[in-house]
Amino acid sequence: MHETRKEQVLEAAVHLFRAKGYHATSVQDIADAVGLRKGSLYHYIRSKEELLFEIIHSTIQTYIHRLESIAARPEPASARLAAAIEAHIKAVAQDTEGFAIFIGETRALEPEQRQRIEEASSQYGHLLERLIEEASLEGAFRPADSAMAALAILGACNWMHRWYDPQGRLSPKEIAAAFTEVFFGGLLQQPQIQASLPGKGRTGGVTTRR
Repeated sequence: MHETRKEQVLEAAVHLFRAKGYHATSVQDIADAVGLRKGSLYHYIRSKEELLFEIIHSTIQTYIHRLESIAARPEPASARLAAAIEAHIKAVAQDTEGFAIFIGETRALEPEQRQRIEEASSQYGHLLERLIEEASLEGAFRPADSAMAALAILGACNWMHRWYDPQGRLSPKEIAAAFTEVFFGGLLQQPQIQASLPGKGRTGGVTTRR
């Protein structure tokens, strides 16, 4: 029961931080949202600042563990990179509020906490870089600046929390296929582009939902 209440507190905080902003959300707001007195809320959190860090840290660690699992698969690096892009986009689509807080409220953390998040974010980016480098070594990708390529991929995927509509014409899987087509079009060795793009064989490359 205690853990269930803690999960309720986290969910309420995510919703409020997203709706009102971290600084405009009070501890009393969070307590009211879960039906607790302000004093009772401190049985589940140490402070609003620690609550924000817990939300953001949990988000980035989940993304890292998922990417590490994909990177360890016995598949060509280009296939693992395509899977990583799809997993990232699906995760953002499933929790746009939590991801928006990670993107928009990290700056509100204390310096030491912010440094830990920045280090974790760098770890995630380096994992993507290594996949790009491996794909290049395997001959699938032309030589490219892997750091810049990873930043371009993350920039596009991360911004999705601002425009994604669950009722929109494309599913997360279809968005991932469209993004991958664009990214791989700039990285693949030219003779391999048409043969190697994920999702090819469908008319137009990306289908819309009926």
